[in-house]
Amino acid sequence: MDATLVSRELQAAIQAKTESEQIRRKRFGEVRPVIHADFHGHKFVAVGNQLHHSKDVKTFPDFLQNYIRSVLGPDWGNAELAKPLESRHEIMKWYDAMCQFQREQERGPDGLYGVIPTGAMRAYLLLAYDLYIIRDHSALQESVVHRLKHPDQFQGARHELFATATCIRAGYDIAFEDESDPSRRHIEFTAIHKTTGQEIDVEAKSRHRPGVLGYPARPRASDEVRAGIEGLLRDAFAKPVLHPYVIFFDLNLPPSPEPLMQKPWLHEIRDSVDRVAKEKGDRDCFNLIVFTNQPDHYGKHDSPAPSGNVLSVVSQRLKIVAANPNAIIAIHRAAKQYGTIPNTFEEAG
Repeated sequence: MDATLVSRELQAAIQAKTESEQIRRKRFGEVRPVIHADFHGHKFVAVGNQLHHSKDVKTFPDFLQNYIRSVLGPDWGNAELAKPLESRHEIMKWYDAMCQFQREQERGPDGLYGVIPTGAMRAYLLLAYDLYIIRDHSALQESVVHRLKHPDQFQGARHELFATATCIRAGYDIAFEDESDPSRRHIEFTAIHKTTGQEIDVEAKSRHRPGVLGYPARPRASDEVRAGIEGLLRDAFAKPVLHPYVIFFDLNLPPSPEPLMQKPWLHEIRDSVDRVAKEKGDRDCFNLIVFTNQPDHYGKHDSPAPSGNVLSVVSQRLKIVAANPNAIIAIHRAAKQYGTIPNTFEEAG
């Protein structure tokens, strides 16, 4: 065979692989490809230093449903299922609603479901996907899994997982602090950008709402709900930081149909950030605040998941200047990738 022909074929194959990888990263971020294989009727999937397998897995969401059960533990899941539905953990309420919705759907000729996810299904699968990403990059702490299973700590732990997975999608490695040191207040973690070496300090805050995500009291009407973020902002601004500072802020607001720039809470957020930042002096302690509102848990169990929003505030009067500001802007792009899960193993690998 002509050596030139072989070279051209090889170049074409390399080019196709490169383009495929670029498409994958554009969709899913700077995460590792899913390592998987089929053997004797089982699907094997590597997650960090673990190997998971099942004969019932056909799609990547199938795998995620199995994976989250293994992370949370079958004993915990079975104990929750034994409770009345209204007394179960939020995760298991999502699971019940997802299963009920799936039972009402018809399978296609290939035996698979082709549906638009409901809010509960999306919330359940995205939690599973964040857990997968974090463990696959050796950053899943057992302490956060423990907190995730406790109703009064669930909301905060869930948002910390989102912040961690988003930084990984943006191309960062994660370095956790020793929170057993009581001598000072702690941020969630420091992240190091793998390409530029840029270090950032990261904090995550999530706004509780009455009657939402297991928080006690009766829920308020949607038109009575304000952002109400100033107390949490003050707490975040009071954390000691050594590097450019990124804050992830979960608004936890009901969905509304307006475009982002017309949301009723938009001006309140901007005014609150300006007011609280000026209390700290003429320089901002933060470099980036990523406000997110992913209202899946407000959705009806038989309707498509409501749309979410990402709004980032970039400081123009920095106290700590980043050597590589593009590495920080990458976090905003990664936050906007949230919600995109591979359907097949092929597109994930």
